[in-house]
This record gives sequence, C-alpha cells and structure tokens, in this order.
Amino acid sequence: MTPLIATDDAAVEKLGLIQDEFSAVMQAKLTEMWSKKLGLEEFDSDLLQNLFKLMMMTHVDYTIFFRELSKLPDNASALTASFYTEPDEEVMAEWQAWLNEWREKLPSANTEEEIMSKMKQVNPKYTWREWLVVPAYKQAEQGEYSLIYEMQQVFSDPYGEQGKELEGKYYQCRPLALFDVGGVTHYSCSS
Repeated sequence: MTPLIATDDAAVEKLGLIQDEFSAVMQAKLTEMWSKKLGLEEFDSDLLQNLFKLMMMTHVDYTIFFRELSKLPDNASALTASFYTEPDEEVMAEWQAWLNEWREKLPSANTEEEIMSKMKQVNPKYTWREWLVVPAYKQAEQGEYSLIYEMQQVFSDPYGEQGKELEGKYYQCRPLALFDVGGVTHYSCSS
C-alpha cells in the first residue's frame, strides 16, 4: 500500500502505526483463540507448545481433536479418535500427563458443563474437507444434488451434534488412502 499513498505523508505515517501495532494485535487475538479452544481463562504457552509437539507425534486431526477435548476427558485414550497413528505406551503416557496438566488449569469457578459448552462454541464438530466434497460435486455433475443438500445442512450448523448418521459420515479422520491424492487431500490456496 505504501506506493499507493507515498505522496500523502500523513497516510504513510498512519500505515506505519498500523504495521507497528499489527504484530501485537495478532498475538493477542491468537492467544485469546488458543485459550478459548483449550477452555482456559489465561493463555499458557508451554501447555500449547507441548500440545503441538504431541499432536505432531501422533498426526492428529485438529478439528476432531479439539472437539473431543471439549468433552473434558479424564483419559487420553478418549482422544485417539483424532489420531492418524497409534501411539505406543510411552507416547500415550505423555498424552495422559499433558491431559492431566490441562485439566488442572481449567477454570475452577466454572462447572464442567459450562466449560464444555464454551469449548464446543469455538471448536466445530464439522469442517469443510475436500475429500468429503469431491463426491458431492461429482454427483452434481451428473445432475444429482442430494449430497450437496446434505452437506449444506451439515455445514450450516458446524457446532451442532446433528445425529449419529451424519456424524458417521462427516465426523471422521481423512481416510488413509486419500493422504497422497492430489486435489482431494486438502485445499490449496488457489481452491
């Protein structure tokens, strides 16, 4: 933008102030987001970094993981529905230690139901996944729109439970067979 406003010193100065403040504003928004996703009142960088380390070790589906965490499990085995790899006992022990530490940091002023409710409001159950969308648009090419309408229903309430039938279809990790399939595994920035 600077070249567009280069002749206006006041505008250049204002842009500079915005740029200077951007990093702090962005950091504040990110810490707020992660605190809410974890159900915490205060951001805990170490807890989050340890979580990211564990998530990478077990190749976690982020959407499913955070939704399962929203149920406030006592046992780390309740999170394995979001894992793409089966962790060994040592890694599961690390997950359990992380989960115990996280549970200790949950706000004591709130009931578990209140914490779960707040977490479920920021951790969607259903997200747009290309491997789910491909069959719908392939059917639509043939004039069949039932999957399009079904997905419209599901994604119009991504935080809602929506029943076992839809859950079985739309609340699952990406099939391993689709991990390396171009154009189906994930969206690119040009999608």
